[in-house]
Amino acid sequence: MEIIQVVGIGLISTILILVLKEQKPMFAFLLATTTGILIFMFLIGKIGMILSTLERVAESSGMEMIYLKTVFKIIGISYIAEFGAQIVR
Repeated sequence: MEIIQVVGIGLISTILILVLKEQKPMFAFLLATTTGILIFMFLIGKIGMILSTLERVAESSGMEMIYLKTVFKIIGISYIAEFGAQIVR
């Protein structure tokens, strides 16, 4: 059910951004940034559960945690970079 809310927020903001982009491009930019942050904050709890599950699986398999934490950092940096690149466009 939560995915429907996230998709709804995304669709509504996309329509508003397209309408605002012609009249007030700065407001469209602010709306896009705010929507991205809002969706991220909405999903942060779910992301935390997934990361803790992956950590438990790695511990039970005998994998050293430094490798998993390195992969998490790489993924986090790439998502932040992609989000920044999309905002600039």
